[in-house]
Amino acid sequence: MKKKLAFIMAAALTVSALLAGCGNSGGTQDAADTDGAAEDAAGTDGAADAADDTAGAADDAAADGVQEAETGAEEPSGEKVVLKCVCDLTPHSEILGAARDALAAEGIELNFVSTTWDATWNDMLIDGEVDFAYFMHVPAMESIEEEMGATLYSMGGIHVEPYTCFSSKYAAKEELPENAVIAIPNDASNEYRALKVLEAEGYLKLKPEITAANASVNEIEEYLIPIEIVEMDQANIIPSAADFDAYFVNANRALEAGIDTSFYLMREGEDSEYANIITVTEANKDNEYIKTMVKILQSDDVKNFITEHYNGAVIPAK
Repeated sequence: MKKKLAFIMAAALTVSALLAGCGNSGGTQDAADTDGAAEDAAGTDGAADAADDTAGAADDAAADGVQEAETGAEEPSGEKVVLKCVCDLTPHSEILGAARDALAAEGIELNFVSTTWDATWNDMLIDGEVDFAYFMHVPAMESIEEEMGATLYSMGGIHVEPYTCFSSKYAAKEELPENAVIAIPNDASNEYRALKVLEAEGYLKLKPEITAANASVNEIEEYLIPIEIVEMDQANIIPSAADFDAYFVNANRALEAGIDTSFYLMREGEDSEYANIITVTEANKDNEYIKTMVKILQSDDVKNFITEHYNGAVIPAK
């Protein structure tokens, strides 16, 4: 009986231990579950932190991108252009010189390839050796186009040199003797101007069909006052001025030669249509730098320089 009772008590203790073990096992799982939840929560917080970090990095990158966009904005290049030209020394290069500061402010510099006229100037312009020419008026340009089979463009008139008759012997046209010998240039456009002045002053009558393209003494219908006209290359007129009673030249030729242009016998009116122009070829007719230069040359500042500097021998173009 004692043995049986001892067996029963041992069994009860075993069952109790087993039940306790089961209870502990559940508690461990709950703890594990709790720990896992904590880890999950920690993981969630970490993900949030990572997301925050990512967002912050993105914001920083965006900010950097804006900064790059702002600092990378294109600044004015400050680029300068050099325009090559042929022009007469007086007054053309002087007028261009008067505009030098205003041109420089627009990034334009000038290179005077030549300021001593010769027949190669036309070739230099047409062949593209220079960007523009500043020595002719529209009738002269049209004559060159016809003669050389070229297409030229006027970018605008800058000044007028009233075509003028001078004398190294007489102070007034009334002093000219009968059959006075008068030299005029033999290029059609300038000869036309000289003949038109002589007609306006009552020395002759021209044929109705005369033009700036065909002008010559052959287009004189009759002489009203006896004079002898000598046609010659304009470049040779002033050096041989002493051989004539009077002579016609452009005012700029007279200025270059040091002739006092306030003493003259006769000249074109100030409404002359023969403005000296900036001339270009097809390659430069849309050149923005040249367009800007023309605007500057037609400005009030440059017009005032012309008016004040040349005392009527050169006048601003209208």
